[in-house]
Amino acid sequence: GSRCLRLITVSLGLICVLLLVFIILQNITITAERDLIKSYKNRVEEFSQTINSLEDNYTDLMTEKHQLQNNFSSLSQKKLELETRVNNLTDEKGQLQNNFTTLSVKNQ
Repeated sequence: GSRCLRLITVSLGLICVLLLVFIILQNITITAERDLIKSYKNRVEEFSQTINSLEDNYTDLMTEKHQLQNNFSSLSQKKLELETRVNNLTDEKGQLQNNFTTLSVKNQ
């Protein structure tokens, strides 16, 4: 009787210890998984912010690109106008030199 009761008590004590160890290990595992999930969520948030920042930078760069293309087109047009003006002035200079030469010959 007493020996059987002692065996049952020791067995129940061991079962309680094993259950306690199991519960502690489960708690450690759950805590580690929770921390890992939290870390993943933080990474996802950081990546999301990085993506938003890159999208903003891309938009700004595209706007700047369009402005530069417009400036380039405007400068190309001005260059053509100046080249035309230089050609016209060169022609006028040639005509004036011809006129001057003609007048010089007549005055001699």
